[in-house]
Amino acid sequence: MFDRQYRLYSRILLAADALAVIPAVFLAYWSRVYLVRFAPEELDRFFHAELLPFSDYLWYLAIFLPAWFFLLIGTQRYEAVLRHPLRWQFTRLFNFFLVAGTLMGFITFSLKLEISRPIFFTFFAVTLVLLPLNRVILNWVLWSRNLNKHNQIRILIVGTDQEARRVGEIITAGRDWGYKVIGHVRMNGPSEGEEGLNILGGIEQLPVLLQDEGLADEVIFSGAPKNEVGCYEDVLRLCEDLGVRIRVAADLIPIPASQATLEFLDTLPLITFSSAPDHSISIVLKRIIDFLVATTTLIMLSPLMLLTAVAIKVTSAGPVFYRQARCGLYGRKFRLTKFRTMINGADDKLWEIRHLNEMDGPVFKMRNDPRVTPLGRILRKTSIDELPQLWNVIRGEMSIVGPRAPLPEEVEHYSIRQRRRLSVKPGITCLWQVSGRSNISFERWMAMDLEYIDRWSIWLDLLIMLKTIPAVFTGRGAH
Repeated sequence: MFDRQYRLYSRILLAADALAVIPAVFLAYWSRVYLVRFAPEELDRFFHAELLPFSDYLWYLAIFLPAWFFLLIGTQRYEAVLRHPLRWQFTRLFNFFLVAGTLMGFITFSLKLEISRPIFFTFFAVTLVLLPLNRVILNWVLWSRNLNKHNQIRILIVGTDQEARRVGEIITAGRDWGYKVIGHVRMNGPSEGEEGLNILGGIEQLPVLLQDEGLADEVIFSGAPKNEVGCYEDVLRLCEDLGVRIRVAADLIPIPASQATLEFLDTLPLITFSSAPDHSISIVLKRIIDFLVATTTLIMLSPLMLLTAVAIKVTSAGPVFYRQARCGLYGRKFRLTKFRTMINGADDKLWEIRHLNEMDGPVFKMRNDPRVTPLGRILRKTSIDELPQLWNVIRGEMSIVGPRAPLPEEVEHYSIRQRRRLSVKPGITCLWQVSGRSNISFERWMAMDLEYIDRWSIWLDLLIMLKTIPAVFTGRGAH
């Protein structure tokens, strides 16, 4: 794994382990309260007759928390913990609890702290569940990248020499983290030592490969002669325009780009160029928010969705759901799901009305599309037809906020710079959605999506979510 991402996940794990004491103290204290209230009288001698107020235990927490934190750092080896299997991680936790229990008991005895024994043991019982759970959840998050191609990080390596082979081997060793080497590109024709490598072509074919339906998320230049790197400036600029991350071996001459950072792949230094700011922690938080919001909304609106499904089935012939191929992250195709709002077989009739298109560019929009059913007009006006896309969000194919998922035939007409909008996951709502939708020209729409990518932050996503609510109720720009 690239060291910056590894440090990020290690710090998240350390923070989760350190903060686990807070819910553990609450649960331990209040479970003690209810045990006294409902326990049989013969157990009164085991429980202290008088329970100290909760504020006193917060003072005890202030005493124990520093020791807890330093013991975690000393026993868990966070700088390497995620490189080991869960069995090894659980063994380290056992060592931690053994030392922590002994130390906390010693501190309690030495300072003569009045701590209830049930609270003491319940606290350890809760943390004994929370800390292993932190590791299971984090390992699942990393492993879940392999669930489908939309969550994988696909890497194309430019170079076929020994250094490039080493890069591929290191990345392949991290396949459990969702990394996948899709192949190598030759720099100067066939050379020795290429046996076993998946050669996709020469450097002259790289522009075509990069525009091939989201083939690669990242490109690593490795092993090029130093005096030849400048020849690839056009290719590097193309990667920047497409939103494809570029990494260059640090011993090569770097080409100026929007953002440049130095990081390590194992022990190999790489210079990374990105066309947008890197928000590692925020991206993790965005995925968590997406999952929680989508799951909660699906549960809360399930009665409405059930009624909608029944209404669609009763009012028009055809299936309840409409599934259509769309382009997701880096142009990878997925099946977008919506409630059907048109007559059955509407796609086959598009050619009859295409000349009535009211939208410039490759997108088809029409205010009074004759293919839309009466119920469909209501569903579109209220955006209820888009609710099934929450399942696409849960699967990791979409986000709550992001550029609209385009059709493959629309992407074919994008300019090079417009293709950069595919460098993030598509969303259910976006700046276009809350700014008038079909009332906006195609060029302005594309510019707004690129502006969203350049300005992206969690706060911007939250602002767009809040603006989506009045936009849905007013139906402004909805066809």
